[in-house]
Amino acid sequence: MRSPARRGLLPRAAINLEAVVALTRASITLRMSQESQIPRLLGQPAAPAQDPPARPELEANLVGWAVIRAARLLPWHPTCLPQALAAKAMLVRRGISFESHLGVIQTAPFKAHAWVTVAGTPIVGGPTHHATRVATFH
Repeated sequence: MRSPARRGLLPRAAINLEAVVALTRASITLRMSQESQIPRLLGQPAAPAQDPPARPELEANLVGWAVIRAARLLPWHPTCLPQALAAKAMLVRRGISFESHLGVIQTAPFKAHAWVTVAGTPIVGGPTHHATRVATFH
């Protein structure tokens, strides 16, 4: 019989590996895509949810944590956009509702930001107080 500590290790390793694969796929997809295709990759345009922020469920937090950690460890250090695409793919796979967002940090020189929220709380790309949201996707 496996110890409780070993039982928790396998799911954590699996979600970390899934994050590495999702980030790799997102990075390759972005390199092969034209800029005009990027919003479509994030999902369908939608108005931001008006629900009050709530605490995201544990699994959504694990997805965010795994994506952020994998992005720090990969040799090409995926930025916010591939992280958002990877988190989206992992959340869709789990049937967790989310919103992807694109925003602007500054205009001269132009600097954009992407993040993903679950129940109004950023799981990747946060904090977002420095970005002005320009588009939301489901």
